[in-house]
Amino acid sequence: MKLAIGENIRNFRKKNDLTQEALADRLGVTYQSISRWENGTTYPDLELIPAIAEELSVTVDELLGMPRIEKEKRAVQTFDELRRECIKRDYDADKIVNFLRDIRRNYLDSDSAWRPWCEGNDRAFRDPKILPEVRLLADAYLERHPMYPHTIQTMAYIEDEDHLEDFLKKYTTSFDCSERALLFRRYQHRGDAEKFEPERRYQLYVAFEALLCPGYLLKWGESNENKQAADQFMEAILSLIRCDAEDDSPDMWITDRVELGLKSAVRSILSGNQDEALSKAEAVVKLLEDTMMITDEVVLPTSCRFLDGMEWRAKEYWMNRDNNPDSPEERMIYMATQMNGMCSCYCLFPSNYYDILNGKDFDALRDHPRFIKLCERVKALIVTKQKES
Repeated sequence: MKLAIGENIRNFRKKNDLTQEALADRLGVTYQSISRWENGTTYPDLELIPAIAEELSVTVDELLGMPRIEKEKRAVQTFDELRRECIKRDYDADKIVNFLRDIRRNYLDSDSAWRPWCEGNDRAFRDPKILPEVRLLADAYLERHPMYPHTIQTMAYIEDEDHLEDFLKKYTTSFDCSERALLFRRYQHRGDAEKFEPERRYQLYVAFEALLCPGYLLKWGESNENKQAADQFMEAILSLIRCDAEDDSPDMWITDRVELGLKSAVRSILSGNQDEALSKAEAVVKLLEDTMMITDEVVLPTSCRFLDGMEWRAKEYWMNRDNNPDSPEERMIYMATQMNGMCSCYCLFPSNYYDILNGKDFDALRDHPRFIKLCERVKALIVTKQKES
């Protein structure tokens, strides 16, 4: 592929209102060198490329004229390499810093630019050697994508105490002055039904999700008795939320139903009622099977009249559970919704629930013929393939 770097230098130089002499002076070369580059007679030395890009306020890829598809491919490779290094027990901090720097300079507008904040890189990002570069990447990313929640959430977790207060002041507001809360009150008080309705659904959904999260109910290290009480409370809440469910088919609460259903089965095991436990586990497996039949994108029912109008969409997708670029991909169901600029999503991996059924909580049922059959049915849902290069 012939590089159009000379033509690009000329175009970007003029866009920045620089003469050949001015650019040459900044780079420490002669203006004749600039002229030869722009005429295509010679190319700049490799080590000068980053400096030229910086002086012209462009990325290296833009300077080289890299096509969009090729650039996106390189971006994905870079994000894969970052993830590979971050998951190593003994990662190389210098490598990670270089990957982050490359992303900040070249790939902030990539379709995959969200990945560093969503793939569980927190352990490495907290490293004092790495954190300063993560901080720079977060600032640059939030400048391009203001208030991106996953970036802010990651930084709020990994930032050191010396910088945390400054970060929070820069990127967050007090609880009741967030954009969502202010819009909710604005539209409600003004009687703006059209704009209020999406905000009402969003606020109600967030409230429901809080009630279905044990973190809002339990203290750290709570007793098993209290954990079971919390599970029963969440089951009761979910039953109330799904007040308009017509049947047991998949709806927007699939993951909550599966997880709480398995916890309920465990409680039945502990109480000595194996038949009840098997029936509950069978209901969960049936829901998994029905969900995994989804291929093309479908809209999931809300099962709740108060959330009617919210669209959760589900479709099949291929991904691996641990975000390891070198692991086989598993067929899973991806569920997501867009709500006034906010996105929420879940991923349902059959292998996750197969592992739970094979955990110690279900040891009492291990040799039961019905339970063996249930495990076989879940195992049959697990389909994997090697990631396409």
